[in-house]
Amino acid sequence: MRNPVLAIVFVAAVGYGFFNALGHGRSDKPMAIPAAAPGASQTAPRAMTENVVAYSTEDKAMQAAKNKGHSTLPRFHELMAAGTPGTYTVKFPLTQNGATEHIWMQLTGLGDGTFIGLLADEPVNGTKYKMGDRMTVAEADVEDWMVKNGGEVYGGYTVRQAFADMPKEQAAKYGITFKD
Repeated sequence: MRNPVLAIVFVAAVGYGFFNALGHGRSDKPMAIPAAAPGASQTAPRAMTENVVAYSTEDKAMQAAKNKGHSTLPRFHELMAAGTPGTYTVKFPLTQNGATEHIWMQLTGLGDGTFIGLLADEPVNGTKYKMGDRMTVAEADVEDWMVKNGGEVYGGYTVRQAFADMPKEQAAKYGITFKD
């Protein structure tokens, strides 16, 4: 029987490198996923660092958030075309050392069916990639998007879900207002 326990790591920082000063001790090995809290489901989300949360591949709410992020990419394009002020980012799966995390890239340009940008967070599953690396991601691989202008965020459906899964007082400290 396949073990669905938290095989995916989602970088849930909303500040595009906002938390990277905290660090996590980079290693060439994937970050270990902690054991479930006493009394918690084996598939419950688990905090790995202050800005990294592990979710089960079977977490229906997070899967729905990723699906909504991808399906609303036309709205992201509308906001870009309108010149909406803010920082533009997309989330995509990044695999190294046999582990996949879902991480943000800050856009610097667009290609034919691709987004071009800089890795906006420090990966946790190895040292092959680092924050600031130039990347090209196919639009088909994008799971979420955000336009962040101060405390206002368009998109960010996986972040919304991560906030819903954390204690309200912790989510409130970010001061984020989500818009559609």
